[in-house]
Amino acid sequence: MKSAIYYGPGDIRIEERPKPKPGVDGVVVKVKVCGVCGFVDLDAWERPDTMSIGKARGHEWSGEIVEVGSKVTDFAVGDRVYMEPVFKPCYRCEACLQKDYWRCSNPMQGAVDGGFAEYTWLPFVTKGSVAKLPKTLGFRDLALVEPLGLAVGIAKKAKAGDVVVVLGQHLVGLGVTAFLKKMGIAKVITSAISKKHLKASKEVGADIALDAVNDDVVKTVMQETAGRGADVVMLTDPRPAALLQAIGAVRRTGAVWLTHYGFPIRLGGSPGAAPRYSIGLDWHGPVEPPVSFDPGLLYMRSAWGTLGERIPRFQEVVELMESGVITAEKYVTHIFPLEKTREAFDKAMDFHETIEVQVEL
Repeated sequence: MKSAIYYGPGDIRIEERPKPKPGVDGVVVKVKVCGVCGFVDLDAWERPDTMSIGKARGHEWSGEIVEVGSKVTDFAVGDRVYMEPVFKPCYRCEACLQKDYWRCSNPMQGAVDGGFAEYTWLPFVTKGSVAKLPKTLGFRDLALVEPLGLAVGIAKKAKAGDVVVVLGQHLVGLGVTAFLKKMGIAKVITSAISKKHLKASKEVGADIALDAVNDDVVKTVMQETAGRGADVVMLTDPRPAALLQAIGAVRRTGAVWLTHYGFPIRLGGSPGAAPRYSIGLDWHGPVEPPVSFDPGLLYMRSAWGTLGERIPRFQEVVELMESGVITAEKYVTHIFPLEKTREAFDKAMDFHETIEVQVEL
């Protein structure tokens, strides 16, 4: 099979690899579409992800089962499915001994090729780990299930009556905004770095959409809340400047939810240095960023790992896409063939021109 193999930043090569086998507990999936993740994939495009070297990356995929293992009973050839993350269980920990592979304590991350390949292997499939997806949606739509599933989990950190700020309106940020409005949140203020993102933000329901570079985000939030600040700030913008805006915009003892800061926040660098992600991931200015605050005055936490059961979230995403609020037709801005996966990664680095970039197989 053809696979787009990752060897490091800027280095993806199309290679022939053996087609996987299902094993007794797993299935083989024919991949149809795979998206370029704006967090994990693009970080690996700048800094080596040693765990993935020599493997096909890709976790925002859609596809259908073409082979099933001998012990698989709940899934069949032709099912459209999604499982994230793709990993191989250790088969030794207590969870694995109970055949609860999804809760494996020592998952072999990187042991399985991802979605930038013609086929991928799911080593185990259970009703609690794999979502069956409908045939009413196309494969481009279904490849949005994972990032929008993250958005559902983040949005649910807010509650009725909250004033919520969503910084960043790439695909996950758009999803957060859309789900907040679906939940009935009265006021959602967003910011984005490009006109394309601002337009999309208004389309999915933002009450106020701000230019993250040219508008004073913190000042506007304070004006809209009579100086109190937002109850919750959800940060999907990877720039350190956006982190400072989040800290400045949240009320005392409010909550800041981070969608991507499992990675180090890189400060420093010269003002003339080329900004990463086409928008700048480095702090360009003083040695220390101009912010001083008492950490006890706010609640800051990474959203990853706090989002609960995945399968119900994926079903909520399906409902949102079926309603037409967010669809691939609207917000997938660029599509590449597998042979041009490297170009797809390069294009996805341009946050000004892209919302979601996909590879179609």
